[in-house]
Amino acid sequence: MLSDIDSANNLVELFLKRADEKGDLPFLGAKSGGVWQTTSWSAAAEQVCLLAESLRELGLKNGDRICLVAENRPEWCIADLAIMAAGCITVPTYITNTERDHVHILDNSGAKAVIVSTEKLLRPLHGALQATGVAEHVIGI
Repeated sequence: MLSDIDSANNLVELFLKRADEKGDLPFLGAKSGGVWQTTSWSAAAEQVCLLAESLRELGLKNGDRICLVAENRPEWCIADLAIMAAGCITVPTYITNTERDHVHILDNSGAKAVIVSTEKLLRPLHGALQATGVAEHVIGI
């Protein structure tokens, strides 16, 4: 008998199937104000689907690259799954990247969009976006 992993066409399909099964059980968690806040499987699946639809509405197509500039946080996972669900390709970056690092990544990936988590991480990215002109959209988490 094949396992779910063996029979799934892709990671997003497997995630959505698992979200249907697990519903309101906790999926992702992060501390906020010293207290753990969790996101359920169903809430995460809804966020993934909404973001994926929004990426397509922006005109992003299968195979387009999207840079993901964010710390290790629940939104990173949601954005990554949404990028895949939209048929696009995640280009992960380090949060320690300099403007020069971002220029290199943007130029080499040809990213059509960037998802960035904070204003602090946007600062070195901003100059790179202007220098390269490749990304048509900047999306804040």
